[in-house]
Amino acid sequence: EAFRKSGGHCATEQLRSVTAIMDCGPFAGCFGEAKEGSNSQQVTIETPDRDPCLEKSVESVVVDNSLEPQLFGGWNDAAKADPSDTVKKGGILKRALSNLSMGSTGSKKSVKSSASGSSRGSSKNNFIAKRWSMILDSSVPNLLNNRSIMLKDDERVITFDETNKLGCVNPTSMNDMKDGRPNRLRTTKFTPLTWLPLSLINQFKRVANIYFLFIACLVVWPWSPKNWKSKIFPFVAVLLWTALKDLFEDMRRKRDDDAENSQRCWRLKRGEADGEDLEGFEEITWAEVLCGDMLLIPEDAAFAADLILIHPAGGTEAFISTVMLDGETSLKVRQSPSLCEVMAGKCAKDQAFEWQQVQSQPKEGDLFPSLPLRQQMMRFINGLKRPGVEFKFSAPTAVLSDVRGTLQPCGNEEAELVCPFSEDNFLPRGCVLRNTPFILAVAIYVGEDTKTRMNASTSIMKFSNMQVNLNNCVRGLLVCLFSVCLFATIIAFAAQGSLAARNEELIKDARNPIIRFFMFCVTFYHVVPMSLYVIYEMLKLVLAFQVNADKQMYDPVRDEMAKARTAEVMEEMGQVNFLFSDKTGTLTANEMVFARCHVGAQDMGEFRKTSEGEPGPGVVKTREMLLSGKSEDPLFKSLLNLFTCLAVCHSVQALEKESEDGKKRLTFNGMSPDEVALVQIADDVGMSFISRVRKTAGNTSDIIVRGPGTSQRNFTVLHELAFSSDRKRMSVIVKHKGSIWCITKGADSVMEGLLTEPFTEACAADLSTFSRQGLRTLIVGMRTIEQAEFGAWSAEYTSARNLIDDTKEDRMAEVGAQLEKDLKFIGVTAVEDRLQDGVPEAISTIKEAGIRLWVLTGDKTETAVDIAKSCRLFSDDTTMAYAVLAEDAKDAEDKLLKAHSMLDGKKDTGLVLDGQTLLHALANQECRKIIYELGVVSRSCICSRLSPMQKLELVKLVRQQNKMAITLAIGDGANDVPMIQGAHLGIAIRGKEGTQAVQASDIAISYFRFLVPLLLCHGRRSYRRVALFLSFYLYKNVALLMCDIWWMFQDKFR
Repeated sequence: EAFRKSGGHCATEQLRSVTAIMDCGPFAGCFGEAKEGSNSQQVTIETPDRDPCLEKSVESVVVDNSLEPQLFGGWNDAAKADPSDTVKKGGILKRALSNLSMGSTGSKKSVKSSASGSSRGSSKNNFIAKRWSMILDSSVPNLLNNRSIMLKDDERVITFDETNKLGCVNPTSMNDMKDGRPNRLRTTKFTPLTWLPLSLINQFKRVANIYFLFIACLVVWPWSPKNWKSKIFPFVAVLLWTALKDLFEDMRRKRDDDAENSQRCWRLKRGEADGEDLEGFEEITWAEVLCGDMLLIPEDAAFAADLILIHPAGGTEAFISTVMLDGETSLKVRQSPSLCEVMAGKCAKDQAFEWQQVQSQPKEGDLFPSLPLRQQMMRFINGLKRPGVEFKFSAPTAVLSDVRGTLQPCGNEEAELVCPFSEDNFLPRGCVLRNTPFILAVAIYVGEDTKTRMNASTSIMKFSNMQVNLNNCVRGLLVCLFSVCLFATIIAFAAQGSLAARNEELIKDARNPIIRFFMFCVTFYHVVPMSLYVIYEMLKLVLAFQVNADKQMYDPVRDEMAKARTAEVMEEMGQVNFLFSDKTGTLTANEMVFARCHVGAQDMGEFRKTSEGEPGPGVVKTREMLLSGKSEDPLFKSLLNLFTCLAVCHSVQALEKESEDGKKRLTFNGMSPDEVALVQIADDVGMSFISRVRKTAGNTSDIIVRGPGTSQRNFTVLHELAFSSDRKRMSVIVKHKGSIWCITKGADSVMEGLLTEPFTEACAADLSTFSRQGLRTLIVGMRTIEQAEFGAWSAEYTSARNLIDDTKEDRMAEVGAQLEKDLKFIGVTAVEDRLQDGVPEAISTIKEAGIRLWVLTGDKTETAVDIAKSCRLFSDDTTMAYAVLAEDAKDAEDKLLKAHSMLDGKKDTGLVLDGQTLLHALANQECRKIIYELGVVSRSCICSRLSPMQKLELVKLVRQQNKMAITLAIGDGANDVPMIQGAHLGIAIRGKEGTQAVQASDIAISYFRFLVPLLLCHGRRSYRRVALFLSFYLYKNVALLMCDIWWMFQDKFR
């Protein structure tokens, strides 16, 4: 360890200097500088900050070249350290390598030195290594992976160096598509040449149109009993009307395409940008963006392609909104690869004043980009190009989180210097830059290769039961028509004498039975009129308009009405048998409010505001205790620990905004409403999260917490282990006053096994009480981590994070769990997700209408049951049957049969299932039948701990077991999309979880209570009106046909 206090840098004037970056053991982020001497190498280790994992301070280590010429490859007993500290047996470097089981043989090494008389690569590679050694003169934690990283066989490469003025793309075919404009968007179905043919092909997929074409071909013959004009002109008009409708819809798509393709962005000039051109940016349209382009994006602008961030304003982090892609309304944090951060740091040192100025003021008035910004960005780009870099990335996939690639020096064939990039550096097309003045990014996927386009899919086509019945009626009528025509043909030729003679006199070709059959077909064709389907579709459009205009379903908060996104299934609303509903955000408001907590072996009381809007007694009591400063009081210590953990363990961002009274107040924005509620309550009791600032280099960030009182504390977040549905917990590794802590919060079912001691009786009782009240609980725990343990763990976690194959997520979860153990219990938090207004009344009305209601949720069983009781899904008189916690298929079947016996024959019944039981039951056909029978026997059902696919499986189960049953699914989030698309009728609630559910739905409403007018008013009326229309229309045409048949007998079948 050298120059820790002085901040010295490695010498770079030697021609043979090679910089090695280590990401192993306690030396993660250190730099080694090898200087060639006569027979030895002097290695200097440099780190920017005092690392608590290192106890010794060594300025240099001298190694005899004759024993081991490879830098960091293997250290020998002759190594000597600073006189104040003799390092034995290879010194601290060897110990660092040993921590990763690398041994002294150096099976993994960062960079090979070019010792005298040895050839270790081409002269070009030596030149590149020298260039990068000059640049990397400051520490970059976890910059390079010290192993070869293999991408897929179809990897793609973008090269930036002085030879290529701009990114050289391989394969070049990526930029040859669509006549050299691969980023041009085209969602239209037709071109001017293919419009009419393709529209006609689609129309003749309908059986009725084939029948009308058959009739049109018959009427042009001379023997036709009908005038061809009366049949062909209406048929052509119907076809043309539908074709024009298709053209109109396609023109709207083209208009949207043109609007997107014509959006503007700033690109580094092609073929002109070099070291002397300091204004080398040009404004182009999105359609002109190519793979390998460098784009300069201002705040609140959308991304023209899938990009890799190489520099955000300020050099730290950028915030993006991905609501257009995944439906999530919270902002995401993106960072630049560490190698780019090094270059940004160098630019900041070389021209500190100019660099700092353009970072905060990228505009000149309203003009973007300013001239100083363009000049500084050109210097940054030229700084990357001079030593040369390569972006290597795999072929595109539709998975949003699947972003794999590397950033490495050019000509680095052995992949010894590799900087991986991943989802943390990825900017998807269509997403928007927020709260960041500007960014510089490289386009890696364009056009149809972008995540947006690969995830763009047309909504699933749904057909109502009425449509199916109509098609069956048409087929039946056609069979009857052909039967009548065949009967008339046989009778006409079976008659002898004068009847046949008169027919022959009237019709020249009367003796041909086939022609005679066709003549009858033309005569009776109107049994299936051409106008049937046209008027049928127009009627449903009118019904959809009535839904959109209904003021009963007006939302004054969003200023939005109900919206029928498709008219195909309007009549289904009046026939619903099973209703599947999400809980969070659908029955509840998805507005999390901190309600209670258990800390210091007691319940602190009510934290929710009183009816007068005053702080709850729990808030007042906690604030007073924290302000008292009674450090000897155990309750004070417990409260301080709990609310400090809540203010530190999160991924929330704090913003200071001016309120209506003119005062500046902190507002919090996060991916999870639960997290925001926890940070907000910490602020309410006086433990305020003030800001989060990520360090320029590396993945650490500083969190400032104010309180108790006016005192401020600084916590350095070394790692964040994010929450996932599998882990059901999140953790942060923080450093404070020289100590390292692991703070974890998660579900009680997971956290209990991670604590040093089981829950106390008081804690278990409060947990049960909170669950019965419908509150969502979290357990908070923490532990201290030894510095040596953290050093070894950090290296292993960094290695897992740098993986770019399919094992990355599993490996990160596995390594992350190594620290989440032996936690000390801190406390329990309980958050309320309140019911929406009118939900109990709406559920009661729906049940009275005979609709069976199933609530499908991911919450635990106790919370789900309590919510069901509070919203009147279950009453005090409801006979409850549980089938939960089944261990295998046999156990699941036994529990389901037992529940069936309890509910059979009873009136007011309720069923409770969980995901574990359904996991075994849905794989067994007998159990599936029992589940459906239970759904028929019970009036209501709660299914807890379900995944999105299990929700879909339950919808499919009902549809498979009863082909005539109509299912309705309602939800508000992306996890409800499979269920919404799988049901006959999908309804979305406009909530706080984005618009993905709305985009997949048939009808969008704002509140659950709007289901009552939607189903009982519009649904019933739509069904009755459509049914009456079809019955009358078919009856009318059959009645007219009967008149023709009667006349046929009277006219002797002529």
